[in-house]
Amino acid sequence: MENRQHPIKILVHVYRSVRYMIIPYTLMLFNEIKAGTGQQPYWVYGAAVVIGISILLWSMITWWKDTYQLDESAILIHKGVLNMTQRTIPLERITNISMKATWMDRIVGSTTIELQTSDSNKEADATFVLTSDNADILLAAINRFVRSHIQAKPTWELQPKDIFMRSISSNTFWMGVPLCLSIVTYIWDWIEPRSEGEEVSLTAFFRNEMWKTILNIDVIPVLLQVLGIIALCAFATWLFSLVMMQFRYNRWTVIRDGAYLHIQYGWNVRKSTSLHVAKIQTIRIKEQLFSRLFGYISIWMDCVGYEGERRIKLLLPAIHRSELHTAMQCLLPEFTLTVPKRSLPAGKAMYFVGLPLVMAVLVIGVSACMSVWAWLATPLLAVVYWSGTKRYIRTSWETTGKQFVLAKPGITRTTIYVLRQAIQSIDYHQNQIQQGFGIYQVQIIINSPSKPKEYIFTGAAERDIKQLLDWYKKAPKD
Repeated sequence: MENRQHPIKILVHVYRSVRYMIIPYTLMLFNEIKAGTGQQPYWVYGAAVVIGISILLWSMITWWKDTYQLDESAILIHKGVLNMTQRTIPLERITNISMKATWMDRIVGSTTIELQTSDSNKEADATFVLTSDNADILLAAINRFVRSHIQAKPTWELQPKDIFMRSISSNTFWMGVPLCLSIVTYIWDWIEPRSEGEEVSLTAFFRNEMWKTILNIDVIPVLLQVLGIIALCAFATWLFSLVMMQFRYNRWTVIRDGAYLHIQYGWNVRKSTSLHVAKIQTIRIKEQLFSRLFGYISIWMDCVGYEGERRIKLLLPAIHRSELHTAMQCLLPEFTLTVPKRSLPAGKAMYFVGLPLVMAVLVIGVSACMSVWAWLATPLLAVVYWSGTKRYIRTSWETTGKQFVLAKPGITRTTIYVLRQAIQSIDYHQNQIQQGFGIYQVQIIINSPSKPKEYIFTGAAERDIKQLLDWYKKAPKD
């Protein structure tokens, strides 16, 4: 039996066609429209009506010809008007199912389903916009084949306190502070209008003559006021971030059902993703600056075929460290969470601490020749020393059975767990300076990493390289 997608696809097709045609059509009629007299020739309006009706009819025909069928082992797709295309997708090849329903979808009763069957070729995937009933039928057929039930009991559910901790480490929070400061400058300009021709800017706000006058009277109260403004902006942007996180991660639920992980979340846009566990090749545990002070971390996955930040999979946005092992045993027992103990070679601290300090001193010294104010950057030397020391001391790695573990320090501490079978190659090299210190830079190559830099570490000795390669070349026993 042939099934058709939701009629809303007709409007979507019309919208997309009009959106891309409106610019060339406007350019074509620019001279007529430019006159602005309202006396344009009738053919202008006639052409617009003919084009609009043509797009609508073509969209309806395209929707009518776009059908699919379900049998016991495959989905048969038929589409095209002039050029007919038929596709057969075996159910056993479907490795990921994504379901999305926006507030508009809920009004019209539609659901968008994405079936992913390939690691990286998008042409091998399929997208359907179906009625809620047809979406349930399609999912039920797929789930029967893979013996997976999306309505299984939730394995792990995000709590409100977890979303609260996530909000203080999100990009919305960090990007919102400068935005709030900019808004303050415009409010200030509304209260204290500037002279004509003077633009509103954050620099001009803090260079205001009023501040100079006040600073000459009493410095400490003014500094407290400035810090108060910044703190107020940080608080306001945190509230905004908290609201955004509540919308985005509302009712975040992870279900482990056989060979699949089901992730459901969202408030205004309810999303559901089913991911084959065999696609997961890396677990990344990230400790953000503020949330780690309260013992919270986030867990990410790098999956085959999901390259770049937009295609990575977030397993748990926030979880307390005390619950980490329990959650991973429920969701992904394929990974063993161990603490890496192999440190960088002893006696190599000069590369990580001394060299950056020498470079920083040279930069400040040269800058001081041009401006005495450059010496104010001297305290940054302490930051350089502290950063280099942490990088040398806290970088550690380990090979344990079937996985490689790497822990790296930073503003966001990251520990990655890579399955040996997921490693495509291990690259190592050294420049002239590293050769003098007898250390190498090592890169673990996997399929579609979200952040390749997280799989690179510097400081391995030659014996470390040999041990790492021996472990990698060893035939897996599992």
